[in-house]
Amino acid sequence: MTGRPAPGGGAGRDCVVLVNTLGRHSLWPADLDTPAGWPVAYGPASRARCLDFIARAPIRHPAAAATAA
Repeated sequence: MTGRPAPGGGAGRDCVVLVNTLGRHSLWPADLDTPAGWPVAYGPASRARCLDFIARAPIRHPAAAATAA
């Protein structure tokens, strides 16, 4: 074990949902700095609420993202 946090946060840990320019989502621990190019789209909230947000978010396909820019 490296001592690094588990991707997406662990049980009981608040998370945020990040989104990149292509509309792809990522679950991220709320207490960590967000990576460049991935602004917060939702949260902080429980892991379950963040996963619900991702499940309800519209899916943007790369071709649609390229024409929207």
